[in-house]
Amino acid sequence: MVETIQERNGLWHVTLVEEDLVNQAGLKREDFVQDLGFFRYRCRAVVISHCYDEHLVASMEGKDDEVLKEFVGGLSKVVGYNPFCKYNLSTKQGIATILLPTYEWDKVNPKARYEELKAMKNVSDLTNIKQKNLLKKLSDNLQSLLKMQYSRSQ
Repeated sequence: MVETIQERNGLWHVTLVEEDLVNQAGLKREDFVQDLGFFRYRCRAVVISHCYDEHLVASMEGKDDEVLKEFVGGLSKVVGYNPFCKYNLSTKQGIATILLPTYEWDKVNPKARYEELKAMKNVSDLTNIKQKNLLKKLSDNLQSLLKMQYSRSQ
């Protein structure tokens, strides 16, 4: 699957993002509402920054919950690769500070980008998803080996 990029300017416009998520990732059209310069998914504002086949950043208001995970899964299907990290992006709205759960995809240099994010003052709870998934797989494999060894010793 691939993003539908506007030929005249190379952008993945929010209307095209919505179309791709509905047609390619199977998200429901009724869960989207167009707004000025961004859209809402299941009543939550979404902000995307994108450079075709290189980098994608998606932030959604609210919590890092099943709605966001479903949306991130849809984006991953469309762009063809998974995010490498997630974090909370701190932004000012009037006098209040709001945390936006944010995911990033990077095909060019995720290690360098991760180091940049670590140094940013408005980023908190930075998590390397690939490293976390690798550690879980290793833990699961170790548990399986231990169970096999235990059953053999019985």
